[in-house]
Amino acid sequence: MTRRRRRFAPHCAAAVVWLATLGLALAKDPNPVPVVPHGDAAMSAAFARAAATLDDFLAAWRAPPPGAKGFAVKIGLMDAPAVPGYVVVRPDSQRSGIVEWFWASDLKVEGDGFSARLGDEPESLSNVVYGQRVHFARADIGDWMYWRDGKIVGNATACPALARASAEERRRMKEDYGIDCE
Repeated sequence: MTRRRRRFAPHCAAAVVWLATLGLALAKDPNPVPVVPHGDAAMSAAFARAAATLDDFLAAWRAPPPGAKGFAVKIGLMDAPAVPGYVVVRPDSQRSGIVEWFWASDLKVEGDGFSARLGDEPESLSNVVYGQRVHFARADIGDWMYWRDGKIVGNATACPALARASAEERRRMKEDYGIDCE
């Protein structure tokens, strides 16, 4: 399995990056990137929960409550031959080809949509890079998260990823970041 190097804005801890990009810090390999199959029922439900609460995230992003920082959204991308070199993929859409999900921060409103900077280096895609600003619509947002008082708020897609982790890893994520998937 290839290893994915991760970077993220300084205000987000490295642990969030690997968790948020579905990487699990396991004893034998600190950076595996497990694949959650397209159409996975738990992941589809997580995308639906994130969509249902997106207004709450956007309100907190626009007027951050005390202790809130590190706002990010999860965007699915595929390589494309035409400019800008990528296609945004909506959660649970029909597609052919490799889709990578990226956490993106430095969110900005642009016209009828948004833009944000990719917080990961791609593992499979060749037409996007870490830190690149990508443009997308509200309906393209697969998940959202931010930190509040040292705990993660949101990140609905973490639990389907953690389903593939050990009981110890799930315990640590609950203890360290407030993510409870039990």
